[in-house]
Amino acid sequence: MNFNRIITAFLSAFILLSGTTAIADTTTIHGYLPGGENHEIRLLTISDRISFYEVVLDRAMIDSSGKFSFSLDLKETMVAFLDMDYYSVSIYLEPSVNYKIISDSVPFDNLYRPYTKKERLPCTITSDKKPELNKLISEFNLIYNNFIEENFQQIYAKRRRYLIYNFADSMKVRYDSIENEFFQNYITYKIAGIELAGAPTQRARLFTKYLKDKPVLYNHPEYMFFFNQFFNQYITSVSKSAKVNDLKYTVNYLADYPALLDSMGKDTLLRNEVIRELVMLKELKDIYYSGNYYHKNIIKMLKDISENDVFPEHRLIAENIIKVLTKLNPGTDAPDFVLPDIVGDTVKFSSFFGKPVYLGFLTTWSYACLGEMKILKDVYEKYKNKVNFVMVSLDEDPDIVRKLVKEKGYGWPFLYNGDGYDVLRAYGVKTFPLFVLINSEGKISEYPAPKPSENIESALERLTTPHK
Repeated sequence: MNFNRIITAFLSAFILLSGTTAIADTTTIHGYLPGGENHEIRLLTISDRISFYEVVLDRAMIDSSGKFSFSLDLKETMVAFLDMDYYSVSIYLEPSVNYKIISDSVPFDNLYRPYTKKERLPCTITSDKKPELNKLISEFNLIYNNFIEENFQQIYAKRRRYLIYNFADSMKVRYDSIENEFFQNYITYKIAGIELAGAPTQRARLFTKYLKDKPVLYNHPEYMFFFNQFFNQYITSVSKSAKVNDLKYTVNYLADYPALLDSMGKDTLLRNEVIRELVMLKELKDIYYSGNYYHKNIIKMLKDISENDVFPEHRLIAENIIKVLTKLNPGTDAPDFVLPDIVGDTVKFSSFFGKPVYLGFLTTWSYACLGEMKILKDVYEKYKNKVNFVMVSLDEDPDIVRKLVKEKGYGWPFLYNGDGYDVLRAYGVKTFPLFVLINSEGKISEYPAPKPSENIESALERLTTPHK
């Protein structure tokens, strides 16, 4: 990157990021969740809204009376998620505000509910700040949804954009007295999304109205939703100035991100260094799975950005994208963990390395899991001297697993995870059964691997047959 670009980048950062720095203040959350006693509850957030990499802010055990609490230092308003087992709820948190969350009683019985389809935790959220941001957003969302439902055909079929402008004016009048910048931006960019969907060919006008010379709100969900929609497949499908061939050449042959930035600068909407880099990061992430670009070059460029870019936000985003794109890829290290087996002995997963490992995640209350275990019994007998078979139980009661193993005569190790979060997160377990094939060196071979019912023997044969 030349000297002029560095100066431009610093000036752009100063203009667009000014006003976002604040002194951290303590925010507290006190909750009551009957039915969740002795379960872990976590406070999660999205690290950035390009990679959507999830991070854990805090975690706590719900005590025997159903109470829990969190405390964290915030520099700016953010959206977080209370997460536990099959339940989740979003909460907007402001610096130096105290929150109370009271939930209805929730069941935690063993029902087949995939982790991807979490139910909303039924609860009320209050705080000591008035007006309460969560209540404001909930109220506005209801009004917004009703507006879209009533005017969908008029806006999107008949292109009557004046309805959007009238709605924006009415919201300005309704909420003009609310001195909350986060909430005002929430309204602005929620409405911007309607405008974009209703007038996708008017990007230059919308760019000037909502993005040009405006602060980049990296952590604002509605700003970033609008940004991602506005620049969706921008280089590959939308821009008439930044060419796809330039993108392919720069990525596949140069693997050089300053050169890609220069190429993208041909587009008048990407003159600003900060926005251009953010679009570049999004583009690199989106083209990874297209099949037209070299993965190793994309990762190299992202690594260069994560280490050398002048914008700290972009370094973090690049680092997060690498984590998302490479997680559990073939050749990466299989995440290690320590769990008890069903008799209570502590087992380190990496102790099974040295042979290929067929790792499975299951529950005894899923008929699909039980069916796969039945088939696996024959596979185990055939390959038990060449492959280590390890199953991780997600049941809450280890006695049920012990009973099943004894009744069915399963000879491979069963480890007990229960409702533990970390192993599930490390292996991306969203539903079950899930199987992973790991080579003798502890590297991911296939993720997800074929189930026993999907001819896993072919994969095991390839992995255990010596290469000539």
